[in-house]
Amino acid sequence: MKPLFQYSRRRALGMIAATIGGAFMASRTRGAAAQASGAAASPQPWVPGLELYTLMLKPADDLEAAFRQVAAIGYREVELPGTYERSASELRSLFDKAGLACPAVHVSPRPSKGAFDFAAIEKLAGDLRTIGARYAVASIPYLPDRVYDVLQHPPAGFDVDAVAKLFTSLTVDDWNRAADFLNRQGEALAKRGLRLAHHNDGADFAPLAGGTNGFRILVERTDPKLVDFELDVGWVVSAGQDVGALWKLAGDRVRLVHLKDTKRAATRNVMDLASTDAGTGIVPWRELVELVAHAHVEHLFVEHEEPFATTPMDAARNDYAFLTKLFNGNKSTETKR
Repeated sequence: MKPLFQYSRRRALGMIAATIGGAFMASRTRGAAAQASGAAASPQPWVPGLELYTLMLKPADDLEAAFRQVAAIGYREVELPGTYERSASELRSLFDKAGLACPAVHVSPRPSKGAFDFAAIEKLAGDLRTIGARYAVASIPYLPDRVYDVLQHPPAGFDVDAVAKLFTSLTVDDWNRAADFLNRQGEALAKRGLRLAHHNDGADFAPLAGGTNGFRILVERTDPKLVDFELDVGWVVSAGQDVGALWKLAGDRVRLVHLKDTKRAATRNVMDLASTDAGTGIVPWRELVELVAHAHVEHLFVEHEEPFATTPMDAARNDYAFLTKLFNGNKSTETKR
């Protein structure tokens, strides 16, 4: 996000102050068709997708070349973090040229430059259909005016710590309103043949009055028929949460997963993420493989946040190599609702 949301949740939160497919896709289609006909879907190996925020691309960058590199690594699916100031048709053309599918798009709860948003639901639905996406993923919770206004007009010296403090100022009532917002948008999208999911950050797990937190409120208050979840395991572990327990809480509503590693649990604040190459941190990957193998997950997306040991593309390559090997043979195309 460069003005309110610069193409990512975490970067947006830090920079808000500054300016606020191929054979695999065919096999997935066959699995869905088999389910519809009542036949058992055959197991398929997971081939993770890539959340494009990982590449730290800017609108002026050569997106066509970048997407071709992504496909050359082996990725077949991607998730959009924003518009890159391109139209939906332009983005679809770039994906088609690279041989990539884009089944999910991150959407800002409130309008901001460079982001998809819910302000005009018919346009959003049309853009998603053009791109080929089924999922609109709310990248952060709907923010009350007192937080939103400060993020748009930050005081001097505003930084990630200050942003984290703002996000942890959210109350139970604020999270209730965020849940109600998701229900409304989920219903509007469902009428148009699309799905809504919520993506968690560290702030979702900040303790609230009554022993609850934002994530639990969203799970309990949103309609399972209208709202799914994209579980970001890096943020979960960074926040000191148990992946298995959260998965059990959300149940079959975990339909998308961000595969992200972190070197350690957060120390300074809820947005203190020590991102690292997958397999070099503290995420319990073997447990996650088992959870995915017995769940109704539809899409896995690699995501790597700053810092990078070398380059973002190298991080995407390293993560793909580790995670493809890890998840190979643990994917079932069968999904149920």
